[in-house]
Amino acid sequence: MQRKVIQQGPSTMMVSLPSKWVKENNIKKGDELTVDLNNNQLTIFPHNTGVEKKTMLFFKAKEEYLDRILMSKYREGYDEIVVKYDDPATIEKIRETLKYLLGLEIIDQTGHSCIIKNISQGSHEDYPAMLRRLFQIMLTIADSCLEYTKTKEEKYRHTAIDLRETLVKLQQFCLRLINQQNSYSVQQKSQEFFYVWNIAEFGKIWSSLAKKQLSKKIELSKEDRLFFTAVIQYQREFYETFYKRDAEKLRDMKDKLYSTLRPMGEKQLEKSKYKMIQFYLLRLVNRMYEVMLSF
Repeated sequence: MQRKVIQQGPSTMMVSLPSKWVKENNIKKGDELTVDLNNNQLTIFPHNTGVEKKTMLFFKAKEEYLDRILMSKYREGYDEIVVKYDDPATIEKIRETLKYLLGLEIIDQTGHSCIIKNISQGSHEDYPAMLRRLFQIMLTIADSCLEYTKTKEEKYRHTAIDLRETLVKLQQFCLRLINQQNSYSVQQKSQEFFYVWNIAEFGKIWSSLAKKQLSKKIELSKEDRLFFTAVIQYQREFYETFYKRDAEKLRDMKDKLYSTLRPMGEKQLEKSKYKMIQFYLLRLVNRMYEVMLSF
């Protein structure tokens, strides 16, 4: 999208606002807008954040990307979504998707349409608390996997599997809240998206490990258990470092990765009976380190 710059007076330059954005945000003559300057980029935010954002979607029969489209609109901050569809069976896929979108509910329905509305009271100020909650759910999933390897009690494995739904709900809610942060620059929003996406991904990897690999009657060796425990501890340190941003601790974690965890994991990947488990664990520590590079 391009706009021509208009000279308005000796030192004032102006550009017009896109009509679609103006309508979606209910901008009127005389309204105040926030203009955020970040290096050579300008970001414009409306003050009237209390205005509901509405949109309409239409799905043909057997729409494969319905869940992704709905999740995208949710993250963008829409409060009301009118959905029209040809196939009446589409409503079941909509209901399945809404399980992962905190606050969205179907408030009206016909044979070929429904109205989805945000009924939660969550605000952008909830984001730090929700992010920490996302982190804690991820850590609980990991700890449950470790407890299962120690006790063989199915309740721990099922906890790791079942918490995935809560994890995805919090992930999508956090992404929605980030979009509502008018005080964040574009770069800040991208950075927070990166953190939320990866923290949730860690939890999904642990949950997949519980569902697929730990479902087998495994008997980990002493070396396997040591590596498993070391990865859990590294993840706990990752969580603490995320909030403290201690430079010395970051250096220690880098040294630990290269001097201990990677050699240990690569050795187990070669000799363990459960190579896929070792693959999951190595994938986790490597990805954690990649995320830490942005701290």
